[in-house]
Amino acid sequence: MSQKCLKTTCPYCGVGCGVRVDGQGIVGDETHPANEGALCVKGVALADSLAMPSRLLYPKLNGQEVSWQQATSLIAQKMVQAKRSAGADSVAMYVSGQLLTEDYYVANKLMKGFVGSANIDTNSRLCMSSAVAAHIRAFGEDVVPVNYDDIDETDLLVICGANTAWTHPVLFRRIQQARERNPQLKLVVIDPRKTVTAQQADLHLAIANDGDVALFNGLLRHLVQKKQLDHDYIAAHTEGFDALMQQLSDLTLPLPALARELGVADEALQTFFNWFGRSDKAITLFCQGVNQAPNGVDKGNAIINAHLASGKIGRAGAGPFSITGQPNAMGGREVGGLANQLAVHRGFDDESIDRVQRFWQAPAIATKPGLKAVDLFAAAERGDIDVLWIMATNPVVSMPNNSQIKRALARCPFVIVSDITGDSDIAQYADLVLPAAGWGEKQGMVTNSERRLSRQRRFQTPPGEAKPDWWAITQVGQQLCELDSVANGFNFASEVEVFREYAAMTAINSDSPLLLDLSQYASLSAQEYDQWQPTQWGGERPFADGRFAHASGRAKFICCAPNFNHSQTVVSSNDESHSAAPLWWLNTGRQRDQWHTMTRTGHITQLAAGEVEPTVYMNSLAASEAGLKAGQLVALNVPQHRLSDNVNDATFSPSQAQGSSVLAKVAFDDGLGQRHLFMSMHWAGVYGGESQVNAVVAATVDPISGQPAFKSSYVTVSPAPVVAYGLYVGSQFDPSAFFYHTQQSETGMAVWRFASHQPITRQSFTLTPHTQRLTLATSTGWLAVDYETKGSQRVIRALMVVSEQPTRCDYTTLVKWIGQPLDINPLLAATQNQTQAKLVCSCFRITDKQIIDAVEKHDCRSVAQVQNRLKCGTNCGSCLSQIHQMVEEQVASSALTTSAKEG
Repeated sequence: MSQKCLKTTCPYCGVGCGVRVDGQGIVGDETHPANEGALCVKGVALADSLAMPSRLLYPKLNGQEVSWQQATSLIAQKMVQAKRSAGADSVAMYVSGQLLTEDYYVANKLMKGFVGSANIDTNSRLCMSSAVAAHIRAFGEDVVPVNYDDIDETDLLVICGANTAWTHPVLFRRIQQARERNPQLKLVVIDPRKTVTAQQADLHLAIANDGDVALFNGLLRHLVQKKQLDHDYIAAHTEGFDALMQQLSDLTLPLPALARELGVADEALQTFFNWFGRSDKAITLFCQGVNQAPNGVDKGNAIINAHLASGKIGRAGAGPFSITGQPNAMGGREVGGLANQLAVHRGFDDESIDRVQRFWQAPAIATKPGLKAVDLFAAAERGDIDVLWIMATNPVVSMPNNSQIKRALARCPFVIVSDITGDSDIAQYADLVLPAAGWGEKQGMVTNSERRLSRQRRFQTPPGEAKPDWWAITQVGQQLCELDSVANGFNFASEVEVFREYAAMTAINSDSPLLLDLSQYASLSAQEYDQWQPTQWGGERPFADGRFAHASGRAKFICCAPNFNHSQTVVSSNDESHSAAPLWWLNTGRQRDQWHTMTRTGHITQLAAGEVEPTVYMNSLAASEAGLKAGQLVALNVPQHRLSDNVNDATFSPSQAQGSSVLAKVAFDDGLGQRHLFMSMHWAGVYGGESQVNAVVAATVDPISGQPAFKSSYVTVSPAPVVAYGLYVGSQFDPSAFFYHTQQSETGMAVWRFASHQPITRQSFTLTPHTQRLTLATSTGWLAVDYETKGSQRVIRALMVVSEQPTRCDYTTLVKWIGQPLDINPLLAATQNQTQAKLVCSCFRITDKQIIDAVEKHDCRSVAQVQNRLKCGTNCGSCLSQIHQMVEEQVASSALTTSAKEG
C-alpha cells in the first residue's frame, strides 16, 4: 500500500463515501461531503478486502492461459462473425454498477455505436431502473432532485421500502444526527418488516406487500380533501393534474377501507397523512422495496405525484429521493448503460440517434432499445445470443430464476467474463475469462446518489496481468474497427482521455432542456483530472426554477393504478387445486455486513460474523404453527402451480419451475408478518453452497422498467430431510459429501456447517494431515478432535461436532480452542453450551453477551456508559437501536430483580 496519502471513494453502496489511504491504512475522508469521515463496517474493513483468497491473474481460454492480444483479438473476431452471420443483436454485454464511468462509457460506445446493437444492460436494472423510469415519466429526465444536505433542512423524513440503517449506514447515521439536532424532525418508515430502521421511527407503517401505490394515492386524496395542495405550483410548473383528479376516486379508497386493505390502523394512516400535509418540507427516501416490484415505476410516480401536488420539491429539505444501491449505478445511468437508453440521458428518438451517431462517428448506430436483463438472458436461452460479455457482476446468483441463467449461459456459444476471481459462480460458465483490476488497482469517476462525481484512485499495482475494464474494451474496439474497416473510435491511452470524450459528448444536451451537461470538463488536463474534487452536476437544486426536461418545461402527473393487496390475493388463492402446502411471501434483500454475492466480503472474518450461514427469517408464531423450530434446516420451494417464472417468456414450461428449492436455517424475527419470510440475497460460492435464494424468486418484472420483483415472490416451506447436523472448525475440510454445506471465514481457519441425509459415523472423515483424532460422545451425538503432539502436549488443530439436532453450540468458543492444549471436560462443556452469542456491533465485533455483561457486571446503566466501555455503536451507528433496546430491557430486568430481592 502506498505511503503517500491518497483520496479515493468506497466501492460499495451509492452513498459514495470518501476514504483516505496512507501507510497507516484506510480510513474515512473527513473532507468528503458525502460522509465527512464516517465509514460503515464494510468501509472500515476495506483494507481486509484487498487480500482476496483467489485472484484471476491471466486471461484463460477454456482453462488455458492466453495472452491479452490473443484474448481481445478473439473477442473482436467472434463479435464480427456473429454480426455478419446472425445480425448485431446476436452480440450482447451485461455490465455492472461496479464499473467506473470510463469503463461504462467505452462499453456503451462499443455496443451501440460500433457493434450496432443496444443489447447492453447492467445489473443496475435489478435495483434502480424503476426509479429511472419514474423520473423520466415525471421530470422528462433521470434526475434525483434531492441532496444529502436536505436531510438537515427537512421537517418530515419518510423512508419507504428501505432498511437504510443496514443498506446505507453512513447516510442513516446522518439522519440520526439530524434528528438529534432537531427533535421536531419526524421519521416515518413504510415497510412490511419492522426492520432496524423501522424500530427507530416515530411512526412505522407495516403495509401489505406492494401497497405503496394505494398508500400514496391515498395521501394525494387526503391532500385534496384537506385543501393542502399547492395550487400555484401545480398551475405554474406541472401538467396532467386535472386528468389525475378525474380518475382519483377510481384510484383510491376512503381512509378506513384503505387502512384495512393495507393492514394498518386507521389512526396510524391518518397520522402519516396529517404529518405530510402539514409539513412545510418533506423528503420521501425510497429504495429497493419500491423499485423491486411488479409495479415499481408506478410506486415511484405515486410518490412523486404527492410531492408535486404539495409543492414539496425543488427547494431545501423537500423532494422524492431515490437512493442508489451501487457505487456507480448513477454513472452508468448517465452515460447510457441501460439497454433502453442510447447515451448521456438520450433515448432512441431520431434527433438523439443522429446527434450520438455524428459525435461518435459511429458506423453502426443502434436505432432501437435493446434487451433488458431478464429478456437478454431469455434470448440467450433461446439461442438468439451468440456472444455475451459479462463484466463485474455475478448473474448466476443475482438474477431471479437463476436456473434459467445457468441454462442460458450453457447454451450461449461464446461467453466472456471479466472478473477479479476465477472462483466466482459466473466464471464457471465462461469460455474466456479476463483478469480485471479491482478496487485500489484501477481509477476513474463514480457518481453517488446525490449526483456527485468523485474520483476512485489507484494506490496499488494490479497483480499478474489484471487490467482495467476500459482498457480491455478499447483493445477489443480497436480490433473490431480494423476487422470492419472503419475508423478507430477507441484510441484512448488513459482514463482522462475517456472522461474528456464523455464530457464533450454531453454537450449535445446544451441546447436542450436536459440538465446533464459536463462539457465544461471536455478539456480537463491530466493534472486537473488527478486533483478532481467531489463535484455535483445539475446544481444543488436541479428544479429550483420549476423547469423540467419535458418539452413543455413542466413536470407530469402520472395516473398510477393501485395493486391492492397483491400478496394477500395470491396467498388466499392457496387451495387443494393449486398446492397442498401453504404459501409464504418471500422478501429478499441485503444484510448489513455483506456485499452482493460475497466475492469481495465473504473472506473477511469481521463481516462473516454478522450472519454466519444462509438464514430464512420468519415470525415465531407462524413458525410454531408450521411446526418449525429455530436452527432447523428447511427448504424454500417453488410452488408447483407457479406456471411461469417470467411473464414475458412464452417458452417457459411448468417442469422448469417444479422442484427448485433453496436450503436455509430458520431464525425468528417477529418484525415480520404472519406469512412473510426474509432471506438475504448474498449467499453464493463456497460460502453459501446451493443456498442461493434467487433460485426460487420468480422472474416477474415491471412492464415499464423491466426490473425484477425480488420482493414479491411466493414459496412453500418444508423441513429438510436431515438425519444429522454438523459443524467443523479448522483450516481444511471437504464438505462435498453433504447435501447442505456452508463456509464461514475465521482468522487463519474457517467454520463449516453441514447436514446429511444419512447418519454420520465417526470413521467418515480423513484425519487432518499430520494429526491424530480423538472422538467423544456427547448428549446428542459426538465430538471429534484432531490434534498433534508437541512435546508433552496435545494441541487441537480441528474440531467437529455432529448431532441429531441442529448444532447450536457457540462456534466462537470452539474457534478459541484451535491451537490450544486439549482439555476434555471444558471442551465437552463448550460443545454442549446452547447459548449462542449474537453479533450486534460489527464495527467493533461486540456481541449481545458483552453488552449484557456491561450492564450486569460493570453497572453500565445507559447506552453512553456501554459505549464508553465497549465502543459499540460509535462508528456507523447502524446497531444503535438494538443497543438501546438491549440496555433498556437489561436495566429494567435488573431493577425488577433488585426489587424482588428487597421485597
